[in-house]
Amino acid sequence: MIDLIPIVKDHFNTLRSHSTNRVMWSEVAFFYGTPVILGGVSCTLGWKIGGVGNILASFAILAGLLFNLLVLLFDVAAKALQAGGPGSQNVRLKLAKQMQANVTYALLTALAAAGILGVASGMGMEKVNRWLSGILLILFAHFTLTLLMIMRRIRSAFLNSLV
Repeated sequence: MIDLIPIVKDHFNTLRSHSTNRVMWSEVAFFYGTPVILGGVSCTLGWKIGGVGNILASFAILAGLLFNLLVLLFDVAAKALQAGGPGSQNVRLKLAKQMQANVTYALLTALAAAGILGVASGMGMEKVNRWLSGILLILFAHFTLTLLMIMRRIRSAFLNSLV
């Protein structure tokens, strides 16, 4: 059986303060609460997502790009380990591990959305009902926020490598 829980745990562990190593509950509330609120609003207002095939194609492309990013991160982590050693002071290695956790989690989210969209597309649905739209909007918003987190970490890693 495939155990996906470590992927979720690793991602959740990146939502910690660097200085105190405590969970930043405001970040957790933002990254999980905002998508759930958006999904709830969409269900309440009866929004229906259309263009299932096009959205599926977009998520398939993004999933492929995320797989490529994971391969690149493996190389970055290996170079960071070689340059700074395995210690906790190696900021580049720490950022590479956090990015790996975030990218893997984003990939999991993208695959979940693509799976739902693939089934809907296979059933000939061009527009999904409000409940499925709510679930998809939660996944879309969460995926987008996770990508923004990855961008922030890439920026930090880039700025750290210039110092």
